[in-house]
Amino acid sequence: MMAVLNVEWRPGWPQWRGLSKDDLWLGVFALCVVALGALALALADLENPDAISGWAAWGLIIGLPLAAYAALGLYVIHTRWNATDKDDAPGTEEHPAFHTAFVFLFLILSTLAWIAFGPNVPFAAWPWPVDLTHPVQRGIYLCAMATAFLPLLYGFHCVAAEAGGKDRRNYLKPDDGPVSMATLLGGITLIGTIGAGAWAAGEQVFSMEQNFGLVIMALVVLGFLAFIFLPHLSSLIGERDDPDAPKTASAGFAGHPGYIISALDAALVRLLAPLSGATQGGWMVPQLILVLIMLPLSAMGYALPHPWGLAPIAIASLIIFGLGRRWAWVEDDREKALRIQTTRSDQFRIGFANDLRDEALMGYAWLFVLVPLALRQIQMQFDLFEAVDPMILSGAAQSTGLIEWLKFFGTELAKGVPIVDWVDIYDVTQEEPFVPKGAAARHIVFISRLLVDVVIIAALLQAFGIMQRNTAQKRLFEAGQIDFFDPFLEGRIFQQAHRGTDPVYPNRAIVSEKFSKLIASHVERSAAQFRGGIPYSLQRLNELIASKSEEERQVASWIIGKYDLLVGPVEDRMALLGQRWSELQNDPEGSEYWEENPQWRNKQRMDFEGILNDARFERTDYWRESRSKALSALLKHVHGKPDFIEARKAAYAILGTSPSLHAVRALAARIVSPEIAETLPLMSAESALAWSFEAEPKDAERALALDSLGVIIDLINNTTLASKKTTRAFVEAVCEHVLRSPGKMSQAAARRVLEKLNGFKRET
Repeated sequence: MMAVLNVEWRPGWPQWRGLSKDDLWLGVFALCVVALGALALALADLENPDAISGWAAWGLIIGLPLAAYAALGLYVIHTRWNATDKDDAPGTEEHPAFHTAFVFLFLILSTLAWIAFGPNVPFAAWPWPVDLTHPVQRGIYLCAMATAFLPLLYGFHCVAAEAGGKDRRNYLKPDDGPVSMATLLGGITLIGTIGAGAWAAGEQVFSMEQNFGLVIMALVVLGFLAFIFLPHLSSLIGERDDPDAPKTASAGFAGHPGYIISALDAALVRLLAPLSGATQGGWMVPQLILVLIMLPLSAMGYALPHPWGLAPIAIASLIIFGLGRRWAWVEDDREKALRIQTTRSDQFRIGFANDLRDEALMGYAWLFVLVPLALRQIQMQFDLFEAVDPMILSGAAQSTGLIEWLKFFGTELAKGVPIVDWVDIYDVTQEEPFVPKGAAARHIVFISRLLVDVVIIAALLQAFGIMQRNTAQKRLFEAGQIDFFDPFLEGRIFQQAHRGTDPVYPNRAIVSEKFSKLIASHVERSAAQFRGGIPYSLQRLNELIASKSEEERQVASWIIGKYDLLVGPVEDRMALLGQRWSELQNDPEGSEYWEENPQWRNKQRMDFEGILNDARFERTDYWRESRSKALSALLKHVHGKPDFIEARKAAYAILGTSPSLHAVRALAARIVSPEIAETLPLMSAESALAWSFEAEPKDAERALALDSLGVIIDLINNTTLASKKTTRAFVEAVCEHVLRSPGKMSQAAARRVLEKLNGFKRET
């Protein structure tokens, strides 16, 4: 029976194999089981308080769940990262879905916030009295807070390391060099001046009661003058540099202070900002995660004893500032994309997967909660303020009343925010709950105002500037002045234009009438200004048809089909253009149409040159035989046409970069006639027809093709190509024929190629 089923019976003892990385789940599972056992013991101690005693036992019971959380989180992160498709394009960053890890983070932060409130919340039954002023309990609590972020920090480290240029691991080192010494010195000078002025004013070192307005006006004017003259001064210093002077060795990554600043900035952007959830996909998911992370951190900032409540406040603030810096990086990439008209460039740092405007503004809004919490913690620790009305704010309420600190910060906002400071002009009554006792308190108030002026107002102005730029882009596109939008505006416009899938062409969209009129208006006005009448940037359409968004792909396909554009991979566009020209050639009136329509002929030339331009930047190992045949067929279609002479030269140069027999045949097709091609090595009448042989009528062009053959011979001599001998024999036969044919320039070029061939033979 087993023989019929083709089963072979091999009895033997089971063999033990070693553990591998695929078995990590076993260790994680075992640790989770042990952690559950530790929690069960803790619950048993609630019924019998004397069952477990001693900090060693409780430390183990607490440490095991923390270790299990870290191990499980790291395992989830590792699994999700390995399952994420990696994009090897430069200037991009992967965005794996770490949603499960964020749920774990929210749960542990909520638990820690619950513990921080102690007996002041329902169901706060603990096996020991919660006293976070005790050094041991406080140390365990802070360790748990740090452990909570460990898995996600590891995950975003993996993302940053993979995205750091796609070919290096040090993502903290900037590609464009460190922050310049001039910028560092200017920043240090500015901060030092402001700090010294604040200190002097707080200590009553000087008084400017009579000339205060004049001094402030002079400082503002000096600031404007500095922005005017400093760039010119730096350019003059640069012109005086001696280019022939010996250059000293530059400092290393750790030695240059500018690298340290850049590294801290990169750490904020790549490691801390993603902890807000801003890089996670899904509708309103980033905003939801941001709220779920900030809520427990803010609760801990309120409930923890002073000054340790500043720890979660500092963590939340660093995440928010990192989110703001990441938004600035995104806007920098956005500006570059507007100039180079592509989203695929190594000049981008993090790409265009997230806009981050909404997330950054929401994060800055949380500062209006975090700053009053921080002021409250500082007051509880240092007692820097005093109540205006001790009868209302007496005793502990002076330190713990959060509402009063929100009022206090709101009052300072009314003085610091430029749009709201009209309250001083019209003598609007501002009841301040607290007043500073001394210079230290005034410094705290000054820093809070500076935070509002520099950070929050700058963010709002940036958001307003983005709105203006988007409006300007739409207006310029409709007027035919630009052919593309920036990646974020482009995505919104294309998704709004999508009205479903075309039933006839499943890869195309049904677009809105508004979008159709927008493209038509752009084409009409662009053609009227002699800008080509292109409906949308061909380079961007090439990228959009491979977009991850189905709406963007289908809308891009609609534009391509509506306006008969050549878009796609190089080989596909060659085939489409060849098909278009072949259909015209087979038409009895095709030759007349070609000659009598210069505008159409100009469009064909631009399409051909666009294909050659994209092919020029591809790797030489992508240039296969089918592509060489397709290019040779296109060159035959434009045989001898003067409009296409530059395109033919570009094609010869591109073929000259491929050390292969098929590139040699494509070049030879422009040098010899079909009748002569049949006599070349490994050629026949059928192969000559397949390779579209037809010699160019001008001797100078044949010489250019022969020069490209010489370049291929140089490349072949330095490679281990299997068909070296066959390729050299083919080139030698072509050159021998040229020497027997008329044409001084082509004969001279053939002699140069033969000299290279003979030189290689002498060396071997």
